[in-house]
Amino acid sequence: MISIAQRLSLVVCLMKKSNPFFRMKIVTILLLAVILISCTQSDDETGPSISLLSNLKSKRSIPFNESLNHWNELKKTNGDSYIYETTFVSWTGYGETTELTIENDIVVSRKYEGFVIDGASGQKEITDSYIELSSDLGSNNYGAEPRTIDELYQTCLKDILVADERNNTIYFETAANGLMTLCGYRPKNCADDCLFRVSIDAFAWIK
Repeated sequence: MISIAQRLSLVVCLMKKSNPFFRMKIVTILLLAVILISCTQSDDETGPSISLLSNLKSKRSIPFNESLNHWNELKKTNGDSYIYETTFVSWTGYGETTELTIENDIVVSRKYEGFVIDGASGQKEITDSYIELSSDLGSNNYGAEPRTIDELYQTCLKDILVADERNNTIYFETAANGLMTLCGYRPKNCADDCLFRVSIDAFAWIK
């Protein structure tokens, strides 16, 4: 295989031996190639950048207000555009994951996957899916509601943390950076799929 250096040497030799008209054609072709490469690099550099969607693990439990303050500080540093996932898995093996994309503090898309997990093999089989954009957002009546993380915090505060502790077990968990990962309550007389909750299971900033 001919190396790049050998190819360049060959081009230089051809230019030396060729007539002026042929040399001009070679120069024009080389200039066009440089322009195309430059444009491609420029498009890549100016396009939006999405960091890798990271799975969140509950590392600690801090008070609600402290977690909300952490979230507001994170937004001041990183902006109002991000992606998060929330996942539910039943004891029966059925589950669903909803991915929400937020741009400038507005939900712009919702992606859903329903699945079942084989109890013997652990294999996950996708049974249903959809993708909603701004024009049809919320048109499907299943999957997590299209809400921003700020709205999840408000749901946590107004609808979950107010549950009667005498009859319910209340959960509030956060990731290492203080972001809420779970807010929910479970009636004490119920064991299976009784957790009313909002959760953030994976997260990424959109730059």
